[in-house]
Amino acid sequence: MASRVLDVPPDRAFRLVATLGRHDRWIPLTHVAAPPGPARTGDVVLARTAGVFVDRMQVARADPPHELVLRKLGPVLLGTSTITVSPAAGGRSRVTWTYDAHLRGPVPAPGVLNPVLEAMAAVAMWRMARWVRRTRPAG
Repeated sequence: MASRVLDVPPDRAFRLVATLGRHDRWIPLTHVAAPPGPARTGDVVLARTAGVFVDRMQVARADPPHELVLRKLGPVLLGTSTITVSPAAGGRSRVTWTYDAHLRGPVPAPGVLNPVLEAMAAVAMWRMARWVRRTRPAG
């Protein structure tokens, strides 16, 4: 599990994490093709990392401003990724990103990749927090 407090209210934090087409701004070496705007249940998303690693996903649940669940459809990963947003002190938000994913194949090895995926999510949330700090209006 990767978790971070963002200095924005929950509705704005949810828009940041649920606008999947902008995830290439947050996730290193990744390009994301997704419908514009915040994700909706049923949306299909294609992420390509380092130009070769393909991750097809479908939004299984979009419950703004609280939760976004992505179902991984392969060809490499299966399982889910869940992003939750909850209120934090001072009008801020806690964003938590968890994975329950495994490699597709005869020996799926559940949980083996989760630490790597969660480290990537931690970097993404660090980048989001940095972007929020840099773009926040003065005053």
